[in-house]
Order: sequence, then structure tokens, then C-alpha cells
Amino acid sequence: MKILTAFMLLVSTSTLAASDYDQPIKLAQEFNQWYLQQISQNKNPLTDGHDIDKYVTKSTLEKLRSAIGNEAEFYDADFFIRAQDFGEDWPTNVTVVSSDYDPVCFNIYVSYGKKQQHTVIDCMVKEAGTWKIQSVAGQTILRNENVK
Repeated sequence: MKILTAFMLLVSTSTLAASDYDQPIKLAQEFNQWYLQQISQNKNPLTDGHDIDKYVTKSTLEKLRSAIGNEAEFYDADFFIRAQDFGEDWPTNVTVVSSDYDPVCFNIYVSYGKKQQHTVIDCMVKEAGTWKIQSVAGQTILRNENVK
């Protein structure tokens, strides 16, 4: 009986851990698809409604919204896709290619396009029990042609 109890505890703990890690990956995928669809339709997710609020931390949104209209603070590239423009096939080809966890955030690597030539890293943190994007970094991945 003790062995069965220990086994059940181990299985339930590993299931909880796996589902806890699945959630930020799912949300990063969902956000990037949604975001690219919005900007491909010439919508500004920061100013057109509040759908973005469920994906991005409150403090990050406050900083980005306060920077709108202030050329000194705004960036040359889009904050979330880390590019000035986007490929035609990006909105329909969003792929999570990797992830890693550090003490600051859960990093989700997301590639765009059929050839996955542009990758961003979404730094996900928990805010009020929900995984959200805190920051985004660009990442150039040099692919090894021998690995396919």
C-alpha cells in the first residue's frame, strides 16, 4: 500500500509539473498567432481593445502604452516580433521550437514562417497565477545544414 501511495504521489506531481510547463508554451503560441493576425490586418493590439491584456503583464503594457507617441522612447522594431516588418507567411506559421526555464522567467522560443527563419524569445512569468509575457528578445539561430 505504501508503494502504491508513493507511486500515485510521484505520478500526480509529475503530471502537475508537466501541465504547469505546458501552459506557458500554449499561451506563447496562441499569443504570437493572434498578434501576427492582428498586425497583418493593420490593427494595433496595444490600442485596439484590451485582448492583449490576457497575454502580457500589466507593467509591460503600461510601459509600452506610455511610450506610444513618444518617439524618444519607442523602438525601431515591433516589441513583440522584434522586426520592422513581417513575412507574408508568418501569421499562419507560428511554431514553438524550444523552451527553457531560469530563475527569472520561462523562456519560450517561437519561430515564424514556413522556414522558421525569424525567432523570438518570450519571457513568460506568472502574474496573479496566470502565465504572461514580460519581455521579448530576438534570436538569430544559425542552423546546421547537416542536421535535418
